Amino acid sequence: MRHSHALLVAALGFWSASCSSNPANTEPQPVAASARGNLRFKGPERLNADVAQALELPAAEVCKELGLYACTTVVHNVALGGVEPYGAGLYEASGITSATTPLVVDRVMWAACSKRADLDLANPAAAPIFTGLPLAGSKLQNPDGEEVRAAITRLVQRALLREPSDAELSRYVQLARDIEATGNGNPARAWMQSVCFAVLSSPEAIFY
Repeated sequence: MRHSHALLVAALGFWSASCSSNPANTEPQPVAASARGNLRFKGPERLNADVAQALELPAAEVCKELGLYACTTVVHNVALGGVEPYGAGLYEASGITSATTPLVVDRVMWAACSKRADLDLANPAAAPIFTGLPLAGSKLQNPDGEEVRAAITRLVQRALLREPSDAELSRYVQLARDIEATGNGNPARAWMQSVCFAVLSSPEAIFY
């Protein structure tokens, strides 16, 4: 449990780690104003469907608590903005997210990304995202290799429907090095989980 927590912290915090090593990056960067200015949280059904499509997973298998109960439609439906008419008598959505919504989003994305990583490692020839990655044991043979950048590109294309920026490519490549530096026993799998989590839990992926 302690090891999984450390890995999740690495996935969430590698941005600040990279910035702290460069004093020039300590100043806040300007953020462009949204052209729409009306962002909305996707909610349980749309969120689950988008993750399933991006990671090529069956919708019912994106995330299950105890391996039995669907995260988005059964266990955490209300926290994600859904309704629960039969159990809780909640017939209308609140229209706002709750204090636990970020935790639930992280739970769903981590579960889905872990499943995709395991499937791709088990059958790399049929992998839709992490395919063709040369491994040296449990490590990526070359984090700077074209195969790694191609995997990042496929992930961003599928999840965000655009090309990754040069800055994103650099950050996600650096994430692989950072994970290896922690002494993780399976750094290739950990990187697959973490880069997937970083993309799918980004505001661009969970709002529309």
